[in-house]
Amino acid sequence: MRQFKLRKFIYLFAPCIAALLFVCLFVSPLSAGSVTAKVNVIIEKLPILKQEKMKDFHIVIKNYIESVEWLEDDDRMPIEISLQLFLTERVSNVEDRYTCEFLISSTDVQYFDKRVRFAYEPGDALVYNEQSVDPLTGVVNLYVNMVLGSELDKYRSFGGDVYYKRARNFAALGKFVRTEFIRGSTEREELVQRVFVEPFVTFRKMKDYYFYGLYALKENNNKKEARKNIITALDLLQKAKTSETKAKSSVFDEPKQFLDAHSREIINLFKDYSHRNDVFKKLIELDPDHKELYEEHFTDS
Repeated sequence: MRQFKLRKFIYLFAPCIAALLFVCLFVSPLSAGSVTAKVNVIIEKLPILKQEKMKDFHIVIKNYIESVEWLEDDDRMPIEISLQLFLTERVSNVEDRYTCEFLISSTDVQYFDKRVRFAYEPGDALVYNEQSVDPLTGVVNLYVNMVLGSELDKYRSFGGDVYYKRARNFAALGKFVRTEFIRGSTEREELVQRVFVEPFVTFRKMKDYYFYGLYALKENNNKKEARKNIITALDLLQKAKTSETKAKSSVFDEPKQFLDAHSREIINLFKDYSHRNDVFKKLIELDPDHKELYEEHFTDS
């Protein structure tokens, strides 16, 4: 009798069990944390034959990015990145080659590279390898890790180190690709190296304070703690920009990108703060593009 009931239970609930197993096997890894990609490939400047060949290239890039285990076990969280590739033909009698303007971004950082060159035929396998790279995957790997470094810096102090170091490794490997595809490798290596020196180091410290402030607000509704940390973050941002000016750094777009993304968030936190004028004056110095927006919240008292 007991066996009959067990068999009946299995028969009745087998579909539910199967569905549950499907969810565990295929949904849990994504919910636990993965990198997803929105990819747009612009092919209108290619000859008609090449447009036909490259019409599904966005799927190829998306599948490659989403198949790689980019994140360390301790960093499992959903991260979405966006890519835009603008392709033009690079004539060759040997293989199909392309010049690519490459834009990658996440919530508050973006990187633009107009020096990308690669060869590709439909059906070519894109294989992730940290010991060697080809011109296409090398660039994708480098910039995905740069974006992940930026994202993981938000969760703990210098939490993006492992990803920035991987990016540095891919930048170094980029010097050993075939000569016809090497263009831009020096600039990419310089881009990554600056992450480990001032003023970028101070900028990274700033993010730790800023996002801890947001955490205090979101998790504990502690405005006092949130404001304290974000004021410290703004001081560090000012220090980073001052250091940039002294060093005459020519490539340091991240502070502007950061404030473009978070200016309204900061305003909402400080618009009813008793010392808001001091905060908004500092923001105007740091972010003159949004001067009028900050001035709207000045008080005469």
